[in-house]
Formats: sequence, C-alpha cells, structure tokens
Amino acid sequence: RAALIAGHPLRVIEAHARLRQRLAFHPDFAWLEDAAREWLLAMEMADRGDFSAAVAVLDRAKGKVPDGLHDGFDEYRAKLAARHEQFREASVRLHESAAGGRWAEVLRFGDLVTAAAPHHRDARSLIARAWDVLPAAPAGVTRAAVPSQPGAVVELAWAGAKPEPPPGAATVTFRPEGSAANGSLPLARRPSAMPVVEPASGLPKRFVLWIDGVGGYLVCLGSRVGFGQATGGAAVDVPLFADVSRVHAELTRDGEGYVLESGREVLLNGEPTKRGPLTAGDRVTLGGTCQFVFHQPVPISPSARLELVSGHRLPLAVDGVLLMAENLILGPTAPAHVNMPDAAANVVIYRGKEGLGIRFAGAFKIDNQPHQNRAPLPVPACVTSESFSFAVEPVGVRV
Repeated sequence: RAALIAGHPLRVIEAHARLRQRLAFHPDFAWLEDAAREWLLAMEMADRGDFSAAVAVLDRAKGKVPDGLHDGFDEYRAKLAARHEQFREASVRLHESAAGGRWAEVLRFGDLVTAAAPHHRDARSLIARAWDVLPAAPAGVTRAAVPSQPGAVVELAWAGAKPEPPPGAATVTFRPEGSAANGSLPLARRPSAMPVVEPASGLPKRFVLWIDGVGGYLVCLGSRVGFGQATGGAAVDVPLFADVSRVHAELTRDGEGYVLESGREVLLNGEPTKRGPLTAGDRVTLGGTCQFVFHQPVPISPSARLELVSGHRLPLAVDGVLLMAENLILGPTAPAHVNMPDAAANVVIYRGKEGLGIRFAGAFKIDNQPHQNRAPLPVPACVTSESFSFAVEPVGVRV
C-alpha cells in the first residue's frame, strides 16, 4: 500500500511476486496488483505520447483502490497533465520546424518532446533525420551517438579546447575524447526498467531493437532462454509482468529446433506439458494466463519470433521477443522475422566471431558514419538509410 501511495507501481508488482513465492495470501493482494498493472500500462502509454488514453487507464486504476490510497494516483495525474502540455506545444513546433527544414530547431523541440514522451517514434525519427541533414559540427567536434533510445542526451567528443554545442541542440553534453573506458560514448540516460550494461567484448547476451515506425523487440542471442517473473531477484532472459514463477520455463535451441521445458504450469496448444518441441504457430501458456505464439517466419533461418498475445508485458515496452540464431531478417515483404514495410530491400543482422554485423544492398549509416553493403554493428548504435531507421541497445539482467 505504501508503494502505491508513493507512486511506485512496479514495487507493488515485485513485492506481490515475492510474497506469492512465500505462499502468502491476503484478500487485498488482487486489487493492489491489478491497480499497479493498470498504472504501469498508463505509464507506457504516456511514454509513447498517448496521454489521453494514459489518463483514462490511470483513472480506471484509481477507481479500483480505496479513497485513502488515491494520493499517488492524483500526483502522477498532475505530472501527466504537465507532460501533456509540454508534449502538445513542443510537438507542434517540432513538426513545423521539420516541415520548414529548420533542423537545428528540430533537435531542440525533439528533445522537449522526448523529455515528455520518451518512446515517441516520430520525434526519434525526426531527431535522427536532423543529425543526417545538419551541416558539419563545429571544428574539432565529432558526433558520437544519435539518441537511439528516446530521451537520451546527445554526447559529443572533442579534441583540444571545449567547443560550443551545435546551434539549437538543447541537451548536448561534452567529454574529452577517449575518456570512456571502452573508447566509446555511452548514452547519458536511458528510460528503461531493465538496466543497460555495456558488453565487455563480442556479442551481448541480449539487446533491444527499436525500429522507427514499426516497434521494439527484445532480441535474445543465447541458445537457452529463460522466462519468469519480472522481480528484482529473477535472473531470466524474458522477465514478465505475469502470474508466473521467478524461473518458470526455458526454451532451448539446438540442431533439431526449439524445445520447451518447465517444471511449472505450462500448456502447449492447450495441453499440459513438461517438455515438448515447438513448431510454427504453437501457442504456449505460462501460468494461468500468460500466452505467446511461436513463429518461424523464415524457413531457411532457425531464428524465431515470440508474439505475446495475452496482453502481458515486459519491463521494457517492446512488441515481441526475437530468438536470434545466426541472423535476423528485417524486410519489406515476407519472409522476414520483422516486417519493415518502407525498407528498399532486406536488412540482415548477423552474428560473427567479432560480434554483430549488418548487410544491406545499398548505402546506410551507422552512428552517422557512411557504409556500403556490409559493416560491423556495434551495440549501442543507430542505423539509418533513406528507407529505414533503427537502433540497437544492450540490456542487462535484473538483479
């Protein structure tokens, strides 16, 4: 109750999960968790810029709790109103600036929009476009990273005296070139419920793929992927806000395909199972209601896509989970692991000995550096071309 009053719905979910593991029960648990889940949904909607829908969902959640617990809801609703006002004004100016080709203003108003709605796709796309078309940065300055996660602060590196920021860039920070331990520039802030860690080398265990105009996907590269409750102590690859155990089930990929294993309650196409192979179109239910559909849309690739169809969510607002074997195909037509309708041709993300790479029949940029046909893909990075734009970001295990 205290977490709800203080405006921390995620703590309510985590506390309930811990109590459930200890077989604790109280009649208030059901409405506390239900209200917290609705609140989290309202947060996700607001982060995407759907403020009217967010307020409606928040009010619905508030109606499920006693009057004495309304303070946190009322405070957050007031914050939503302030964010909505900033978003509405900045969004109008952002699109006016983009329509007039005033790209320095696009950076400034884009930052205001993403401060209010960090997952707003149009703003992210316009910010990336602005960096592509703006003139060269001041002498001695190199652009290090487009804010591939919405709301990130742009960081620039310099050699010699510290320069002035580019005109119109409202949130630009500087650091001496080479001062980062790994020689790369981390994004300054990332509004993610799953903490970001930089891999020491090689492949990350997981990363998030944000495709402008399409959606976001959690990509798991391991041959064994665990599913479980999204709690602070659950070291699983796919954490879920659902009535499941801390480590509920595992999917294993081998030369024969994918195998589902679990010592908990699992249904495969409606039938209880402890272990069974998966084929395209299979429907898996974890716990009582958390359900996903298993897809293998590219016959020549063992990579798979999991589509959450029960309305349950991950701590990160993604549209699905990708199980990456050797490659992922992002393309304008089938077959593709993710449909990217505006792309001029297929984009292939592949794994190699040194890490990830990208193939595309044409010109593209990685963090504003031009490439042709093929290039290594660092994580994090922002990839753009005339027909598509996406970003990759690593995520860490919740501990």
